[in-house]
Amino acid sequence: MKKTLIEEVLIKSTCDDGQLFIESSLDQNKGSGLYTHLSKGHKVISSKRFIKLADGQEISIPISNIIELLPDRTGFIVIYKEQPSKFSQATSYPWFFKYPNNAAVYNADGSLRFQIKLTDNLKSSLYIESFAQESIEHPDKNSVTINSTSNPIYSFYTLFAVDPTNPQLIETSQKIRR
Repeated sequence: MKKTLIEEVLIKSTCDDGQLFIESSLDQNKGSGLYTHLSKGHKVISSKRFIKLADGQEISIPISNIIELLPDRTGFIVIYKEQPSKFSQATSYPWFFKYPNNAAVYNADGSLRFQIKLTDNLKSSLYIESFAQESIEHPDKNSVTINSTSNPIYSFYTLFAVDPTNPQLIETSQKIRR
């Protein structure tokens, strides 16, 4: 059975003067001219995410969060903040998850693979903060950092690896400076 693979993530942004800018995860370092356009006083009025599959098909993803591809390109991870993003079209399951289990892994076709489980305690002050570089222990997996709404900010984050086949995060002994 052939797996569906993701080629790239596209962000299509429209500005208040009607100009469309397309940013690709393949051209991250090139820039799209959007930021130069914004520096001239224009504003983004819509921003949509798309997953472009290896066969050229584009699938609209109804959120405006950062999309991080899995290393094997069979899916992607999304971390949700406390409130849905400004340009998100979907604001509930399966496209929005509240703290503490505020991230999910999706398949290449956009279907939910699973919600990442940080804790079973829904009153926990912990939440998934952000994506991070791969851990030394698990260089073949995506990594995330954990934060707390009630604890003071520490100068280091603890890195957790994301297993693309299991909703439980893998704790690493690695820390990174904030």
